[in-house]
Amino acid sequence: MGAFSLTANNDIGSQARWTSVPLGRLEFPQVPEPYSGDFDDDFWPSRHEEYNRLEWDAMDWQAVRDQLSQAAQQLERHPEQQPELEFEAPSLRERTFLEMWFGYGDPSVEASETGDGHYRIGYGQHRICAYADYPMDERDRDLMRIPPTGFLPTGPLPPTTRIPVLTH
Repeated sequence: MGAFSLTANNDIGSQARWTSVPLGRLEFPQVPEPYSGDFDDDFWPSRHEEYNRLEWDAMDWQAVRDQLSQAAQQLERHPEQQPELEFEAPSLRERTFLEMWFGYGDPSVEASETGDGHYRIGYGQHRICAYADYPMDERDRDLMRIPPTGFLPTGPLPPTTRIPVLTH
């Protein structure tokens, strides 16, 4: 596929910025500790068909993680409202995932500051879960077509891993 660039979408206001946030500082509204895997019943099913069209099990997750890590490093140095980002994607599948992450349509990683250094993720923004390989029960893994062994290159990412997030 090769190199491409995109401008991260910010359609939620001038106070919002794309920045780099450690995974361990993200909170899901219905899960106090995301790594517990205790998501409520309609968390995964609400949009799994859209994601399954990407064929998660065929995605080059190492490439996705590498590209998101590079974007997080850029945004850690310079948070921006709508940054111009450069990527290298091995196939259309990974390019589509990255475009979805940065908001072609709606940003998939919008978060609100809670005031204590943590960020609450918007409801239904599931792409972080697949990217970070949070523990999931069998029903949720089936919905996302994730085998019990997982399919990500190194398993769950540590809570210190920084990822690009649209914060407000």
